Amino acid sequence: MDEYKNDYQIVEMFLSRDRSAIECTEKHYGKRLMGLAKRFLSDIRDAEECVNDTYLKAWNSIPPQKPDDLFSYLARLCRCTAYNIIEKQQTAKRSAQLVELTHEMEECIPDPSKSSSTDDKFISALLNEFLDTLPRDKCDIFVKRYWFGESVEQIASETGFTTSKIKTTLHRTRAKLRKFLEKKGVQP
Repeated sequence: MDEYKNDYQIVEMFLSRDRSAIECTEKHYGKRLMGLAKRFLSDIRDAEECVNDTYLKAWNSIPPQKPDDLFSYLARLCRCTAYNIIEKQQTAKRSAQLVELTHEMEECIPDPSKSSSTDDKFISALLNEFLDTLPRDKCDIFVKRYWFGESVEQIASETGFTTSKIKTTLHRTRAKLRKFLEKKGVQP
């Protein structure tokens, strides 16, 4: 019953915009919220950020919300915040991988900002023509890397080759692609 009374008092503090509501929330639920955040996030700094964002979201949402069970309400905010942090990290990781893939292909393909849609269709047709000339295993490796964006490690695991062999195959295939495109009049 004491926790319910504390919940009620803390919610009333939020409703009256009393800044000490955050301190009381941290005192009563900080450890539990941190434990919850750590279950989702491996980095302690991310967990701390998640809990702090939870307090801010509670401040911004009470009022108009008036939760009967404050911890359940805070736990839901914390969980959603943790998911957002995870999603942001995964997006950043995908972006970093995209930059890496783009850098690898810069030696073969012309800068897209300097080409027209007609050029893009022409290059696309040439890429398909080039891929048709490759042995099946090399074509699969190339497509997995540059179409599906798989990591070298992932491709090695799927094909049974070493990462060194995958890297060498990709390097040699890009060099062949460059020569192929140059013969067709396309300069990187």
